[in-house]
Amino acid sequence: MSDSAERPAPEANPGRFFALALGISWLSWAVVILLRLNVWEFPAVLFGAVGLFGPALAEVVLILRTRDRARWRDYWERVFDYRRIGKGWHLVIWLTFPTVNVLAIWLSRLSGSPPPTFETARGLLAAPWRILPFALFVLLFGPLPEELGWRGYALDGLQARYNALTSSLILGAMWALWHVPLFFMPGTYQHDQLRFGSSDFWAYLAGPVVISVLFTWIYNNTRRSTLSAILFHFMANFTGELLPLSGRGGLYSTLLLAGASALVVAIWGAESLTGRPALRGFFGKGVCPYRFAFILDHPGRRLILSPQALADRLHLTEETRVLEIGPGAGYFSVEVARRVPRGHLTLLDLQPEMLQMTRRKLARSGLSRRTGVVQGDAVHLPFDGDSFDVVFLVAVLGEVPDPAAGLREVARVLRPGGLLSITEQPGDPDFTPLPTVRSLAERHGLAFAESYGRGRNYTANFRKASRR
Repeated sequence: MSDSAERPAPEANPGRFFALALGISWLSWAVVILLRLNVWEFPAVLFGAVGLFGPALAEVVLILRTRDRARWRDYWERVFDYRRIGKGWHLVIWLTFPTVNVLAIWLSRLSGSPPPTFETARGLLAAPWRILPFALFVLLFGPLPEELGWRGYALDGLQARYNALTSSLILGAMWALWHVPLFFMPGTYQHDQLRFGSSDFWAYLAGPVVISVLFTWIYNNTRRSTLSAILFHFMANFTGELLPLSGRGGLYSTLLLAGASALVVAIWGAESLTGRPALRGFFGKGVCPYRFAFILDHPGRRLILSPQALADRLHLTEETRVLEIGPGAGYFSVEVARRVPRGHLTLLDLQPEMLQMTRRKLARSGLSRRTGVVQGDAVHLPFDGDSFDVVFLVAVLGEVPDPAAGLREVARVLRPGGLLSITEQPGDPDFTPLPTVRSLAERHGLAFAESYGRGRNYTANFRKASRR
């Protein structure tokens, strides 16, 4: 783990915790279920509350049995020490669920589902003095007693044995299983609205597994702050009350949270979800690792430069022979291949995984016959001289260890009168300014021809001198 996440305490025994937490909760709730009582009636409400505090009671029993004062002190420091949570993580904690629910409601409305009634929100706006008591109620009946156990105790024990992703999935599965008796208790949201065995039932159980990754991500990056988990859980429940999900809203919410969790794993890394090495791999200088290819393929990239716009800048004909250096996952490759039906597109990349992604993408588009892939680097191009009519690079030149040597090689493989096109884009840590590109290209006999765009989003075209 990185410095931002303290090492989990190996003494924590997650197996014993899960057995004890589920035992306390399920036995208490079984009384309510067997007597067929409404959970809000007396004495059912007492058994319901004891069951709700099952995870908290389990961790108290297990920690007290160790008679370890240092461990007990560490436990409560993680609950109350708000300084562990940085400003950026507060934004994640307080804004994630409102953002997801708003998007889910919007998607649900687009698919034809009726809008939520917002009954709770309307009631609180009509009587603002009720907001604080209501928030305290939400905090006490879920986030506080659950997180004292799930993240306060069990997560450390799991991460002492498994990586962060595996620990999250195990904890999420047990967390989901813990909720199952609620579907048999009249008066609960699970029993009255979702119903056991329905599609909503399965979507609900998938929720804890999906968001458990986000909980671990926040917990590990806030120095094992149990308080961060309590607040994040509170926002999940509080947002659900104020911005309820109706129709397909629950499904869309689960899908959005699953996407967020997948993104967290991809960027911050499955080992600890603290991601300093992984983040450097994408945001730092050098070749973009193939595991981040999905970001390079994001549809939003079209707002910067679409494949069609780039292909227009290359002045292609149907018979053009093209070399693309560093295609990544082939974001621009398909459109370029489509423009040269009697020509040929050669793709050169350092990473065979990237080439494999591009090959599959071209095959799905029926363009494999007019393309070829070669693993190699830009400083030692494995091609004969005068092989290509067009060579282009998009956000690649700065990744080449020796850009001058790379452009010398490009000049060698370009035919006389051939076109070199270099595109640089905003957000690239290896961005190369246009004056630098011009100086490097002209040093090797590549004359500046034209440019498109401006600032940090431009394409510069150069021509190799024709033979006399």
